[in-house]
Amino acid sequence: MAARLLRSKRSSQLSLISVMSVAGIALGVAALIVVLAVNTGFQQAFQDRILATYPHIVAMRRGLDMTDWRDVAERLARVKQVRAVTPATYDDMMLASANGRAGAVVRGVPAASLADLPEGLVVDGELDTHGESPRVTLAASEGRATLTVTGATAGARHVLITGAGDADTASPRRVSVLRPQRGLAALVLFDAAGCRRAGERPRGVVRLAQGEGPLADTIRTSKRHRCRVVSTWETLDGTYQVRWQAGDDAATATVKLVTGATTVAVIEGDQLLVVPPPATPPPESVAALAVVHLGAEPIEVKLPAAARLEVAAVAPGGHTPWLPVAGELPAIALGAGLAKRLAAKVGAEVRAVSPMRDVDGGRGSRASGRFRVTAILSTGFHDHDQRLALADFGAAQRFLGKGDVARWVDARLTDPILARQQIPEIRAALEPVTLGDLLRDVNAARAKVDRIRTELVPGLEVRAPTSAVGLVDNWVSGVRAFRQARTRGDSMYRVLDWEEMNRNIFDAARLQKVAMSLFPFIIVLVAALNVVGTQAVVVHERARDIAILRAMGATGRSVGAVFLTQGLAVGMLGTVIGLVLGGLCCWIVDLVGYPLDPNVYLISELPVVIEASTFALAGGAATALSFGAAWASARRAATRAPVDGLRRLD
Repeated sequence: MAARLLRSKRSSQLSLISVMSVAGIALGVAALIVVLAVNTGFQQAFQDRILATYPHIVAMRRGLDMTDWRDVAERLARVKQVRAVTPATYDDMMLASANGRAGAVVRGVPAASLADLPEGLVVDGELDTHGESPRVTLAASEGRATLTVTGATAGARHVLITGAGDADTASPRRVSVLRPQRGLAALVLFDAAGCRRAGERPRGVVRLAQGEGPLADTIRTSKRHRCRVVSTWETLDGTYQVRWQAGDDAATATVKLVTGATTVAVIEGDQLLVVPPPATPPPESVAALAVVHLGAEPIEVKLPAAARLEVAAVAPGGHTPWLPVAGELPAIALGAGLAKRLAAKVGAEVRAVSPMRDVDGGRGSRASGRFRVTAILSTGFHDHDQRLALADFGAAQRFLGKGDVARWVDARLTDPILARQQIPEIRAALEPVTLGDLLRDVNAARAKVDRIRTELVPGLEVRAPTSAVGLVDNWVSGVRAFRQARTRGDSMYRVLDWEEMNRNIFDAARLQKVAMSLFPFIIVLVAALNVVGTQAVVVHERARDIAILRAMGATGRSVGAVFLTQGLAVGMLGTVIGLVLGGLCCWIVDLVGYPLDPNVYLISELPVVIEASTFALAGGAATALSFGAAWASARRAATRAPVDGLRRLD
């Protein structure tokens, strides 16, 4: 019967209205699909470009630079879902070239981590994955080892520890030496335990004590680590004791620290090999190297210079003085937009100026540093390309002059989409809590809750709710009480995921998606109201037929089902046509690649992402509105009295 109503040609006006209703629903559904696909494409494009160059999770200290970044990186690396951990600096600077200047965000990251960047990111030049590390060739022949050093970075200070690998021919370990903050002295401690034997694990801690004898006060402590830098300690100048566990015995050595300079000490068994700072600091245009030899045979060192320099053999357990080496400018990679603003190409020299350098206690002798552009990057995200600059972590540390600190430690996950779910596990890894800590916190929280319950605390007044407003006030007071009852307070570390760091972008994308989807939804709603009007006219014209059916014994439910089926058929037909039309439009837009202004939209091409959920949402919304419209008309037909239809003369 519903099909006969749809095919009926009694009224051409009704047929035209039905066609218009189908067309309206189809156009609304198609428009809704296109809008949802484009907005989803924007979100996906932003997400892909952010994940390509920015960390998935960042751990930083609250209000302080991170001096314990090595320990933090080690804890993060133990988390199951973390696949890479790198320290980083992150500072606003002014970059200037011979042809222009522009503000930039310079990120200092270890050069080795640049190899993990996605393919296609570099549009010109080549990323420097070597960083500030001097290029070292260590060769052994006829019982003689020779160390040849090239490619040092100007202004860098390095201590090369040879004989610390599995064999004397292994690459030496490198320790970067940074100047301490103004008015302080620094000690860089390298633990050589386990360098030559893979199974060897150092035990205990290393202590820095002030004073003499066994009653000296311990002022710094760090856990020992296998074949790596233990820590960088900054303190006042003077004579100190370094204490550590060597086998079953305790070892002690004396070291003298000088204000404004960094001393390097290497723990080798029960010996402490100390490399004092140079008596006269070399100029910033050259690099300086010192070699500590732990091997069993003497070694010779060759350095490049105008006249080839050959240093006498270094005996085991000894070290060279600081040796000046002609240096190269540190490398920097610029975003495509930033390089265009600076009019800088690969090979050009740029100067960086940091206005916050002296404020944070850095050295005031140099407020700027020079870099060599080695690569141009394009993330496809215009806003990031306008300010993106990547430099080596060591070069950025040396330029900022804050010592051996990082802004944060970032982690890349195996599945970045689940970054927010991994935050609790990462926080637990950064600050593990013992059972004693939990029991103490429970007791303290219980005491605070009892105090809040028995005493009048400002801002926590609770009254018997007599209205909805009172109920909300009680709920707010309860939240405040819960916050005050927490005893551990804020964590020492702040952990952010990639979505939180770019909240403004994603919030704007979500708001745009909702706002833009509202207009096609209104189109579908208007088309559904046309169905209501059409059904109302049909019910009016079929009043006598309805009355006859009811008089013959048809129930109101069966009559309503006829008109409900007719209305749903109109809505479903429009929905199906709209789904096909919307999918076709999305395919055409994606195929053509509609260009966009990156200065406005942040990306250069209109993105379209077609998902099954988009079709389900658009089809479901249209079907629900059509059902509501058809149900209203069917209910009117089902409740119509038979006598009213039989009395009609028209």
